[in-house]
Amino acid sequence: MGAIVGGLIGLLTALAIMFFKNRKFKKLMSTAPQAEYAALYHYAHYSRYKKSLKFYDSFGPLYVIGNNLYYKADANKEPMVLDLTQCTVQPEPDWRMLKWFSVTTPVGEKHYFNSHVMGAFKGDSSETDKGLAFLQAKTRGAKQPS
Repeated sequence: MGAIVGGLIGLLTALAIMFFKNRKFKKLMSTAPQAEYAALYHYAHYSRYKKSLKFYDSFGPLYVIGNNLYYKADANKEPMVLDLTQCTVQPEPDWRMLKWFSVTTPVGEKHYFNSHVMGAFKGDSSETDKGLAFLQAKTRGAKQPS
């Protein structure tokens, strides 16, 4: 009986977390203009990535408008903005069974992103693959000589 109650509590907790993450995503995206690409991502600054039990700093929408990549984790703060014409985007080795990509600024600072969705038995990083492909195509197009 205890295992059933524990399982139900775990399931309800997971559903509540997913609900609140999606609600936060929609609220933050409502403050942003129309984007070419947008999805809910986890963000890890280079100082945290692979260094602790908590593997990300925040979560929020990652979106692209023109040649700029935006990441917004707080409705009361301005989003982080990265100029894709100046940055490089590359896949990172899978870590903690999750796919990651990083965006490196011209001064070498890396920002790590992951958009996993937890399934019943494993994480789904298909959105991370989709975002990486979009950003790499966008950076190739932005760096083409005119």
